[in-house]
Amino acid sequence: MPMQTARWFGLIFALSLGAAAQAPSEPKYGYEVASIKKSDPAARGVGIGPGPQGGLKTMNTNLMTLLTFSYDVRDYQIIDAPGWARGEGYDVTFTPDKVETFPKPGEATADNMESLMGRQRQRMQAVLRDRFGLKLREETRELPIYTLSPAKSGSKLKAPEEGGKGPSMMTNPQKGELTGYGASMKMFTNVLSNILKRPVVDKTGFEGTFDVKLQWQPDSFVGGKDGSAPAEAPVAEAEGASIFTAITEQLGLKLESKKGPVTVYVVEKAERPSEN
Repeated sequence: MPMQTARWFGLIFALSLGAAAQAPSEPKYGYEVASIKKSDPAARGVGIGPGPQGGLKTMNTNLMTLLTFSYDVRDYQIIDAPGWARGEGYDVTFTPDKVETFPKPGEATADNMESLMGRQRQRMQAVLRDRFGLKLREETRELPIYTLSPAKSGSKLKAPEEGGKGPSMMTNPQKGELTGYGASMKMFTNVLSNILKRPVVDKTGFEGTFDVKLQWQPDSFVGGKDGSAPAEAPVAEAEGASIFTAITEQLGLKLESKKGPVTVYVVEKAERPSEN
């Protein structure tokens, strides 16, 4: 995947939770033209980046990836998706109903990127509705979560350097590494939710942006696929700090396991799209 595409893909997925079941709100933003093609079976990697006229272009993205992006959730919050939703990749391109402009390097901020991505998510929702025949039911369920709050030692988060990089959030869970520049707490908790397979709710009260660097032993915890199992169970042979210990020691924050309301989306209908 080209470096620029990888940068946008990482940023998009870092920006990112009614008791009765209900249909999700209709998107307020739409698209002018959308193109969908099956990805090359030999394609490797996944990409989401800028498209024509400020739209979006995806590469080798399956329906689950498009759903989690469009609704700003993790895959464990999507229920009853069809079997093919994880295994078939599509290249999706759309032009927006209103021309968008991606910020130039150095002009992007966490706020303007989150606002832009919010509009793009709604446009992708419209594509999924029209081209994949998607129908969802939104529910709120009581599920295991983590809360993120300041530790007793006090926050060790650093303010962004003057004229520094960002906003960006890069992570390699296999190596136990996370680095963020000019990142908001929403970006940070969204990435933690991906790593821990459970929603992470921001209780820090911190506003603004930060530079973040975190290292941990990647095999020092066990996370359930759906987030239902305790993710802090230690692995006996692991060496080094768990992500829970590392967050406290290196960032002055703490993760606590609790139960709380989590939005989930139940797939009532989804169809393979026709190509064009």
